[in-house]
Amino acid sequence: MDELKRDVLAAYHILDLHGQNAGIAGHLTARAPGADNFWCHGYGQGFEEVRAADLHNADMALRVLAGPGRINPSLVIHTGLYRARPDIGCVIHTHSPASVMLGATGCDLLPLFQSALMFHGDCALHAAYGGIVDTEETGVELARALGSRRALLLVNHGTLVVGRSVREAVHCAIMLDEACRIQLGAMAAACGRPLRQVDDATAAEAKRFLLSEKVLALRWDHYLRRALSARPWLAEELAAL
Repeated sequence: MDELKRDVLAAYHILDLHGQNAGIAGHLTARAPGADNFWCHGYGQGFEEVRAADLHNADMALRVLAGPGRINPSLVIHTGLYRARPDIGCVIHTHSPASVMLGATGCDLLPLFQSALMFHGDCALHAAYGGIVDTEETGVELARALGSRRALLLVNHGTLVVGRSVREAVHCAIMLDEACRIQLGAMAAACGRPLRQVDDATAAEAKRFLLSEKVLALRWDHYLRRALSARPWLAEELAAL
């Protein structure tokens, strides 16, 4: 459990350093395999503000079991996904500008970029924007829209990314944002001409490699080194967990 909490704390700062903060509107939760509770940060906090003492543990009814205050009512998104998908260990929701812009075009994410081929057949466009998310029904709806995939582009809203672990989900969130930016740039440069896409067989092979435990571990170690270099105090906070 201590390792999970350390990963959660590190994840907030890694995402912040990659422009995935969304102010107080972003959220990340993580649960241990098979658990009926999860870890998250406090209501009203930005990712860059989270310290070890700010971590909360809550159950699937959003009742706080441990922690200093309230948690975000929009985490009904997360509980809906956890109930529907026992394989999910982490859920991330942010409002990255690139994903919002791509979603507003109505275009699906395309296989254009090697490192983003992990989303081949695994990212859908969800166009049913219903305003502020704070009801259990919305969590059920988003779980249905996600299905067995790992990501949704929420039109007029942002992104929803899931992973088997915090480390996987964080990497996917970062790569999804980068893939959106690359696609937007390619679409602008093409001026309406067709974009050259990676074929299905090649994308599937790359996806297996990119989501392997070895590659994900190397990616996480790199992200963590960068976060500790940018925020040396984070090492002490992680050690406190």
